[in-house]
Amino acid sequence: MPKKGKNFLLVKGNNAKEVVFYDYKSEDGYKLKAKKKQNFMDTIQIDEIIIIKPSMIDKMVNKKISKKFDRLINMIQIVCDNDDETGEGYRIALNEAEKFKMELWNKYKKFLSSQKLELMIKKIEILEDELKLRLNVLMDSANREEELSRGRGR
Repeated sequence: MPKKGKNFLLVKGNNAKEVVFYDYKSEDGYKLKAKKKQNFMDTIQIDEIIIIKPSMIDKMVNKKISKKFDRLINMIQIVCDNDDETGEGYRIALNEAEKFKMELWNKYKKFLSSQKLELMIKKIEILEDELKLRLNVLMDSANREEELSRGRGR
């Protein structure tokens, strides 16, 4: 069993698979955590994988971002389809959009090209603007209804 803290690179040749020592800087790669620890006989336990090949990093990051963006779109679509009078759904969706935008800046900034990052940020900002507009319309209509129900007082 290899000691903890050693770094290895798996290289697949034509017919042979071998483990080769590879020295790298951990800041340069994209880190992935293992999903679950499954115990099988004659296997190596992996806690995290660090991808150092730029093309593979690009594919992995784009895949993760597109899944999260699709999840955000679905959430916004569900919120917009429901007729909630309080606007709580819009606030939750706005919070999730802001959270995703901050995650892009903090977590994926060094792995994405500046053009892709700016494009994703602009998409999220468009969604945020639409949510804010719908929330404002809902609040304005609620305020008008409240004023009408109060009526004139002396």
